[in-house]
Amino acid sequence: MDKAGWTSGFSGQDLFDFDLKMAVNLIEKSRAKVIGIQVPEGLKRAAPFIAREIEKRTNATVVISGDPCYGACDVDMELCKDVDLLIHIGHSEMLIGDPELDRVIYLEARMKVDVKEVVTKAASLLKSKRVGVITTVQHHHKIDEIIEALRERGIEGMVGSGGERLRYPGQVLGCNYDAAKCLDVDEYLFVGTGKFHPIGVALSTGKRVIAADPVSSEVVLIDPDPMIKRRYGAIARAMDARKIAVLVSKKPGQKRWNEAHKMMDLGEKNDKDMILVYLDRIEPDVLINLGVEAAVCTACPRIALDDQAKYPVPMLTPPEFEILLGECVSKNYILDEIK
Repeated sequence: MDKAGWTSGFSGQDLFDFDLKMAVNLIEKSRAKVIGIQVPEGLKRAAPFIAREIEKRTNATVVISGDPCYGACDVDMELCKDVDLLIHIGHSEMLIGDPELDRVIYLEARMKVDVKEVVTKAASLLKSKRVGVITTVQHHHKIDEIIEALRERGIEGMVGSGGERLRYPGQVLGCNYDAAKCLDVDEYLFVGTGKFHPIGVALSTGKRVIAADPVSSEVVLIDPDPMIKRRYGAIARAMDARKIAVLVSKKPGQKRWNEAHKMMDLGEKNDKDMILVYLDRIEPDVLINLGVEAAVCTACPRIALDDQAKYPVPMLTPPEFEILLGECVSKNYILDEIK
């Protein structure tokens, strides 16, 4: 880390590590004069200190995006158009090859917490001697330490590579679990914070998942059944819906036009009154004002899975809509993923 006092006053300075020097070097090399900064909600307090340090080192003007940011899929394209470079903080690069994003610098936020203790603790719950190891971008630099901690307990840790949306081996996103599904193992160890990612792994693979949180030191066996029950409840509530909105996101990493048109065709085939809605942020008022009875979200899967309670009508994922219409051939719940 470039330790120059730039994080003074930021409460997360002992938890996160940013390669600010890399960003400054790129700014200087490009001779950019106006810099945008985009930060996820959990790191918003770091933004003023990063902006101040960049301005001091480069003499550039810095503009901070005040809108919410939910991942590398959620680049502030409006701010990107108005600045010379946009620094997207906290996530790894996802959208490669999009010319509109050539001016985006991804500044990853890496957690500095030790993983060995919690991995050793988790090893006692693992049943296999060969397990898949998965994590998020905040901990990917600790993969070797995780593997070594498992090896010391006689367990072989396997790390898989994902698709184009994943930059690192063993990395999973809230919308993509390819790095887990490509492994031939019976169970997984997830190292990271929160329950959504390990629940996603359990749903996408149908296998046992142990989640180890290096911040809280909590180790748990993941039970996906409560979420599955909630999702089938949402499907049941949408059974009688006639007017249904298919939502398409403006966010570059969530924009799935092909999936949206597929959902429109399926709905119309089943005599539903379908409308196609293009929007940046999916909020309850939108659905109320449209007067729809249910919605199919082709944007981030977490909108339906995490936030259903805040919407006035059932919010379904595309696979759930297929279940509703009887178009799904699988007997098991299928998690929505973006490839």
